[in-house]
Amino acid sequence: MTDAEGTRGPGDDVRKIQPHEILQKGLSDQDAGPGKALGRELPALQRVGFWLALTVFGYIVVASTAIFFVSFRCIQLPPLPPPPSSAGDAEHYKQLVDAYKQSADVYQQMAKLQVDRAIQLFQLVVASTILPAFTAILGYIFGSRKND
Repeated sequence: MTDAEGTRGPGDDVRKIQPHEILQKGLSDQDAGPGKALGRELPALQRVGFWLALTVFGYIVVASTAIFFVSFRCIQLPPLPPPPSSAGDAEHYKQLVDAYKQSADVYQQMAKLQVDRAIQLFQLVVASTILPAFTAILGYIFGSRKND
């Protein structure tokens, strides 16, 4: 007996399956093959809904980008004031530090207002108007499928 004959077991009779055979077996309810579509054709009204959903999704992306651009690129904050130098007497330096703290607080408030404006615009334009229409369109597309 050779090594090849002696190591055979009950699992050696398993047939090897190629990946394309698995795909064909998984899609056996459809006519698979070269030149045939693997998806199913949508009815006309659902196809229009699908394209409308894609368009609305694109509008959401464009609106979000425009809100970001307007809020953070078009309206720039002034540069942060430089910290006070330590030259001079202690009383003058303390006044400079107090003025710097006040200007830094104002700068932080302005930055917070900029972020708040962006959030409010996003909620107004995207979240409260476009997104409900988008979900309604998607609900129609997926809810109007006929039971096959």
